Amino acid sequence: MGSKNLLGLNLKFCLSQKSLPNDINQTILCMAHSITIHHLLQSSGGNPDSHYEKQIYIKNTNWHPPPAPLTIENKITEFEKVLKDKQHHLETKYTKRNLSNLTPFQTKILLQLRQNTNIVIKPSDKNLGPAVLDTSRYITQVLEEHLLTKDYRQLSREDALYCMDQLKVTLKKLIQENSSSLSESEHTYFKRSLTNRFRLPIFYGLPKVHKSPFSLRPVLSTTNSLQAVFSTWLDYKMKEL
Repeated sequence: MGSKNLLGLNLKFCLSQKSLPNDINQTILCMAHSITIHHLLQSSGGNPDSHYEKQIYIKNTNWHPPPAPLTIENKITEFEKVLKDKQHHLETKYTKRNLSNLTPFQTKILLQLRQNTNIVIKPSDKNLGPAVLDTSRYITQVLEEHLLTKDYRQLSREDALYCMDQLKVTLKKLIQENSSSLSESEHTYFKRSLTNRFRLPIFYGLPKVHKSPFSLRPVLSTTNSLQAVFSTWLDYKMKEL
């Protein structure tokens, strides 16, 4: 009953903090950075980079805009002071108030679900809501339906690392061989992207609760992986067609 009450909110429900954040310095820095860039673009008559492509743009973390005129910098400082004064006032006002958007009962259930290693909670296939599965059954079903079939081959750690290294070499070679066909924005995209650290793609299964007996739909998440760099570029290029 308690789990239904919590999971009925949906897995994309945004949890609010119990108290107001007491450090907004990073937010202010981001705001000031955005304002100075906006001023730079306006003063230069638009975007100084004619090769800018939004979909494949990767921020250059080593570049910082020059300071804005003193009048703008002073306004930012004044706004920062007013904002921090307002924050202090709100902290004093709500210091003993719980700002969480969950009831105490839901919070208790959430903690219990997080600590329970005997179950896994997954979004179901066809977007039919959250599904709660027995962990051992879920692992067994993933193996029997997918990973231990003829469609997959288990690699040793050494073989897997070698395959990943070879993939990176092959993809970099493709970039070099087709360098003349790439625009400046594409060159910049690959140059900045390939300096990042990547994680291995993650395999998991989505329960097909509309089937009887239910089965698992295989999903391979490549978010923040090496493959994602090239799939993003491929999506960008295919839009031209």
